[in-house]
Amino acid sequence: MARKQKTFLDKIAKGTGPRGEKCPVCGEVIQNVMIIRPYRTKDGTWRYERQMASFCKCNEKEVFVDKPVIL
Repeated sequence: MARKQKTFLDKIAKGTGPRGEKCPVCGEVIQNVMIIRPYRTKDGTWRYERQMASFCKCNEKEVFVDKPVIL
C-alpha cells in the first residue's frame, strides 16, 4: 500500500510546535537558560558566575530570584 502523502500545511504544522520535554507538574515545555550573576572579588574586580538552569511555569520564580552569590 502507498503511504498517505503529507500536504504542505501538515509539514509546517509539524515543525512549528514547542520542542522539548514537558514538566510533569504543570505540563509546560521545560526551557534551559544560562543565568549570569556578577559578583565582586576581594581585590575589587568584577567576575561572573554562570549557571545553567531548567525552568517552566511552576518553578520560574524560584529560578529567577536574585540570590546572593557566596564564594
